[in-house]
Amino acid sequence: MKIALTYLLKAICREFDAELAVLIRSEGESSETVAFAYADGSDKKQESILQLGLSLQSKREELIAELQKKGGYKKYGTFEIELAPIRYELLLFSNSEIPEKLESESWESIRDLLETKENHSGEFREALENVDVVVYSMKPKGFQINFISKAVEKLFGFSANEISKNKFTLLKKVQRESYSKVRKFLQEVSNGMQAVVEYTIADSAGKPRYIRHSGIPIKRNGKVISVVGAIVDVTEEVTLRERLQHSEEKFRLLMETAEDLIFTLDRQGNFLIVNKNGALMLGYTESEMIGKHFLEFVKEDNKADVALAFQKILASEDVVRFEAILVDIAGNEIVLEIQARSVRKNGEIDGVMAIGRDITERILQERELKDLNARLIEANRIISIERDRAQEKVTVLEELNRLKNEFISNVSHELRTPLASIVGFAEAITSDPEMPREMIDEFNNIIYTEGKRLAKLINDILDFSKLDAEGEKLEKKDFDFVPLLKELVEIYTKQAVEKGVELNAEIPETEIIIHGDRERLSNAIGHIISNAVKFTDKGGRVTVLVNNFLKDAEVIVSDTGIGIPKEELPKLFQKFSKINRPGSQVPGAGLGLAMAKKIIDLHNGLINVKSEVNKGTTFVIRLPKKI
Repeated sequence: MKIALTYLLKAICREFDAELAVLIRSEGESSETVAFAYADGSDKKQESILQLGLSLQSKREELIAELQKKGGYKKYGTFEIELAPIRYELLLFSNSEIPEKLESESWESIRDLLETKENHSGEFREALENVDVVVYSMKPKGFQINFISKAVEKLFGFSANEISKNKFTLLKKVQRESYSKVRKFLQEVSNGMQAVVEYTIADSAGKPRYIRHSGIPIKRNGKVISVVGAIVDVTEEVTLRERLQHSEEKFRLLMETAEDLIFTLDRQGNFLIVNKNGALMLGYTESEMIGKHFLEFVKEDNKADVALAFQKILASEDVVRFEAILVDIAGNEIVLEIQARSVRKNGEIDGVMAIGRDITERILQERELKDLNARLIEANRIISIERDRAQEKVTVLEELNRLKNEFISNVSHELRTPLASIVGFAEAITSDPEMPREMIDEFNNIIYTEGKRLAKLINDILDFSKLDAEGEKLEKKDFDFVPLLKELVEIYTKQAVEKGVELNAEIPETEIIIHGDRERLSNAIGHIISNAVKFTDKGGRVTVLVNNFLKDAEVIVSDTGIGIPKEELPKLFQKFSKINRPGSQVPGAGLGLAMAKKIIDLHNGLINVKSEVNKGTTFVIRLPKKI
């Protein structure tokens, strides 16, 4: 607008043969130069006026006097425009005649511009009257109010007119304890310093209101000519600030009294804040921990898990719970249950706030409880095992009693059969003195055979009893296992041939040294080969295979005989037990296989059996070699 006025003033100068046009704005007793222009637009002349001390803020009388005295202008004319309450004057300076009245398009344009300006000024006043902020202007000396907005009535209860008439009106509302602060504020602004003061006043209900009063000195030529500023009701702000301070005090008390570790970290993970008791938990002071990274206090093998937990914290706005094992200054481990969440500022992560509770004792108790539960489970298992063992013992005793009875029955039968033959044939010889010699010899041979059978049965029973009682007292020595096996194959080949059974053997020629009782092993393996021949029908086959392994010697005796029922296999090696084989009733006391297994066990060996009914049986014997 100022540029537009300058152009119009130049046009008026040219139209009315004036050399200089000056537009002055007046309101009340104050006035100021709004714009001025030369007819020829000379910048040098404008500079000369400024050098003469004629600025846009020059007063009307000073301006006219200076222009007539130093500018050399003899005549001037004044023309007024009323835009109440504002008055504008147009001064035209020239050495020639000045018109009494201005009537031109340029003059009308000036009027339009000024009306527009004042309308905007009215809008500004309207805005001031409708906001809660009090805007004022006052003199620096005496503090007389020049202008104050209508908002003051709402805040202080006095109209702007009342305050303008009596400068002490506002001070009446200021509470006594704030007088010194207000006095200091007024001194500062009057001395040319920008200042702000907060004080309390009493409202219409007598309740305190908090006021923020600002002042900005307006200077001209280094001298304060007025003070402008704003007065704002900050009661809500102060209340919120006091609440915040109260909350901060509560937080401070929590930080000082809590036994937990309370801390905040920056975005890099370094301690910003840590409470005293939390730091002492680890044996440090707050200052020793602040600035250090959280992971510096975490146990080495737990750092990866803690780092993963912090990744979850930074990726979420929710509280994240995790456990961390920290190491105190003495090297002791402390387990903390931590609840943490990220702190965000303008949507960006600014750090982490967390609280950690020491659960070391709880963890130890849980471990002890877990250990006790494990021991209880183990004890219950042992009790169950012992109960089962007791039951097994009862079962074994019952089984032994059954086997004893069966053994007595079998032995009685085995003893009765040969004894009956012996007694019967002996009575026949005795009762018939004239019996032919050939028949007597035949009967004597039968008595002799049955006697040997009876003696063998008794010897087997005695041997097994001896093994049970003196199992460790074997006559062990180093011997070559190969010749023993060849002898057994040769012995039972004759038995096999007599029965029509094929007996094959694959025995290595290299020696196999065994440390053991040669005679007992011969009896055990011989009994198994004998059984294989015995329970294989005519036309069948028995195979003896010997494998020489690095640490063991393996003997496999396999036949194509009648086999053993699957349900009978568990009691195959029990003493006094006789296997019920399909279609076969073989005499015996049931000691042979039990004795064979006992001998193998006493040599730290193993014996296993696989069998299928009517397909055959395979025994596998493994004995440790002498290395």
